[in-house]
Amino acid sequence: MKVAIIGGGASGIICAVALKKQNKNINVTVYEKLPRILKKVLSTGNGRCNLTNVYSSEAFFRGDSSFVSFALSEYPPEENMNFFSSMGLILREEAEGRVYPMSGQASSVVNVLLSQAQSLGVKIITDTEIKTVESVGNGFVLNGNIKTDKLVISAGGSAAKQHGTDGDSFRLLESLGLRIIKPTPALTGVIAEKFPKSLKGVRNICTVNLEIERKSLYKEKGEVQFNDYGLSGIPIMQLSGIVGSSRSENIYVILDVLPDIKSKALSAYILLIKKENPDKTAEEFVCGFLPKALGNHLLLLCDIKKDTLLKDISDKKIKQFAELAKNWRIKLAGVRGFEYAQVTAGGLDTNELNPQTLRCKKYKNLYVTGEAVNVYGLCGGHNLQWAWSSGRLCADAILKEN
Repeated sequence: MKVAIIGGGASGIICAVALKKQNKNINVTVYEKLPRILKKVLSTGNGRCNLTNVYSSEAFFRGDSSFVSFALSEYPPEENMNFFSSMGLILREEAEGRVYPMSGQASSVVNVLLSQAQSLGVKIITDTEIKTVESVGNGFVLNGNIKTDKLVISAGGSAAKQHGTDGDSFRLLESLGLRIIKPTPALTGVIAEKFPKSLKGVRNICTVNLEIERKSLYKEKGEVQFNDYGLSGIPIMQLSGIVGSSRSENIYVILDVLPDIKSKALSAYILLIKKENPDKTAEEFVCGFLPKALGNHLLLLCDIKKDTLLKDISDKKIKQFAELAKNWRIKLAGVRGFEYAQVTAGGLDTNELNPQTLRCKKYKNLYVTGEAVNVYGLCGGHNLQWAWSSGRLCADAILKEN
C-alpha cells in the first residue's frame, strides 16, 4: 500500500512516523515544497517549541472546536508526551501547563522526528510542490504522474508563508470539490483606527475585553503590546481570530490598563495624591503607575496637559481619567495579515470529514489533518497538540481501513 502525505509539517511528519511505527511494510512518502521539513516547528514558542499543553482540550480551540474532541480523547497531551519520550525527547512542563523540550531548543523536536522518520524508512521528498491532485479509481494521481493508494493532505493553512504554508491545502481541496470556510489570519495583532505612534514599544498588563455590536465576546488579562498599527500580545492574539472573521464595523477592544485597582479606589487615590502633592505635574504623577508614554496619552485623551499641576486639575477631570484608565475603548479596523499570523482561522469545513478517522466523506482514501481543517487553538501549545493528535488519529484510521 502506498500512502502519500502532502506537507512536511508537524501533522504530516507525525502521521508518517505513526504509520511506519505500526507497519514497516507500508510505503509512506512525504512531499514538501521547501528545502527542509518542519520549518514552522522551529519557530514555535520563540524557538523553544511549545509542543503541547497538559490542559489542552476542546475549550482551547476555535472554529469548529467540537471537531477536535475525539482526536484529543484518543491522543491527549500525556499520550503525545509519552510518544515523544519513547523517541528520546525529554520534556518539561512550565507555567500554565506549557510543555517544552528539556533542551529549550525547537531543533531538538525537529531532530528527533527527522531521525525517527529516517530510521523507519519514511521517504521524504523536499523541493517538490504538489500542484494538482486527481481522484482516479480508488486512489489519486499527484502532479499528473505520482500514483498513490491513500492521500493525506497536511499542508497547513495560509499563515506564515515563509514556512511554506500559503494556502496550498485549500487550493487542492477546492479542486476536489470540497467546501472551504474562508481563511482569515488568527493569533496575530489587531489594527486600531487612528492609533498614536507614540505608544510603539509600550507593554502593560491589562484586562482586555472584545466587544462586537455591543456584545462582549472575549475577555482575558495579560500583557498587551502597543505598536504603531495597534495592539498585540497574547490576550490580543487570542481574540484576533474573532476579529478577523467578523463582518461588523463596530468592533472595539476595551482596555483596563490598571486591572488590579478598582475604579473607585483609583479615583480616591488620585484625589489623595492631589491633596498631598498639589505641585506635582500630571506627567510626574502618572509615571508612578503607568509607562510614561501610555500615561501621557491617556492624559491627552482627557484633555489634560502633562505639565499641568495636580492642584489645577478639577476633580471631575481626575474622575474622567480614572474612568478612562479602567475603560479605554479602542475601535478596531481589522487584523494584521497572514504574514504576521501564527495560524489560520477557517479551512476545510469539518462536515466534509469523519471526526473519528479524519477521512473525507466524498473520497474513500483521502484524509486531512492539522491546520488545513477549520479548527485552530489558542496560544500555549494547543495548535501543535492538534497537529500531533490529528496526525496520529489519521495514521490509525489508514491502518484500520486497509
